[in-house]
Amino acid sequence: MTWLVKGVLCIVCLTLTACATLTDLSGRFDKSKAFERSVKAYNRMLRWHEIESAGMTYIEPEQLKDYLKRAETLKKRGLSVTDFRILTAVYLPETKTGDAVTEFDYFILPSNRVKTVTYRQEWVYMESLKSWKLKSGLPDFE
Repeated sequence: MTWLVKGVLCIVCLTLTACATLTDLSGRFDKSKAFERSVKAYNRMLRWHEIESAGMTYIEPEQLKDYLKRAETLKKRGLSVTDFRILTAVYLPETKTGDAVTEFDYFILPSNRVKTVTYRQEWVYMESLKSWKLKSGLPDFE
């Protein structure tokens, strides 16, 4: 095979992967898959210093003002998240809620000492918004 054929095959595979949806075999929206993706995306955003965007996208509307205020304080303090791990993520279909436990490695300038915090997240599926929203605020980065 030439490099051109390999390249075209790679592009086709990537395109098909990008078109994957959050529906099950019957064509219904799969809340479980959406929950897992929301947990991963939110925590990834915190890791890559997109704390305000994470809030605007995933925080429950009633909590957003307090979340953004706290995010601004952490940003001013020089918070830098270096890594995260999702320890558990459990979807509870009967209540349309989910719980996740993550760990964040971080430091706050001027210190270069890396600390770890465990962060329990309470998620709820909001039918009106057709999306998962986080009810719990930011962890205590000390």
